Amino acid sequence: MKKVLTLAALLALSLNVMAEDKGGFKAGETPPPPHKQDAGYKGSEDTNESQIKQIHALKDGSWVTLEGNVIKKVAGNTYAFQDKSGKINLVIPDTAWGGKKYDAKDLIRVSGYVKHKGKHTEVAVKEIGDP
Repeated sequence: MKKVLTLAALLALSLNVMAEDKGGFKAGETPPPPHKQDAGYKGSEDTNESQIKQIHALKDGSWVTLEGNVIKKVAGNTYAFQDKSGKINLVIPDTAWGGKKYDAKDLIRVSGYVKHKGKHTEVAVKEIGDP
């Protein structure tokens, strides 16, 4: 009887360990105002970041890195993103979250490719991380 209970307890614990958390966006938080979105001084890294207001002029397929907040889920894998200069939609596959969960208050850095769809522009995200 003790062996059955021990085995059941081990099985229950192993199921929790094996369950994989894909990460993603947690809705419900209010993002900070644009003037409060700052990760601080980063030195030479500042030259590699884009701002949303610049993205519309870039060619399709251009690699960009943005720093800001995911403010809401629009639909499917599409999320609204905001930085100091404006808002844009991001297409974020489940694998890009890296198992982490972020909410609207979390300042994040995203990197991906610019995609123009008619008059709309979005970014296909490949990497998400902390600033």
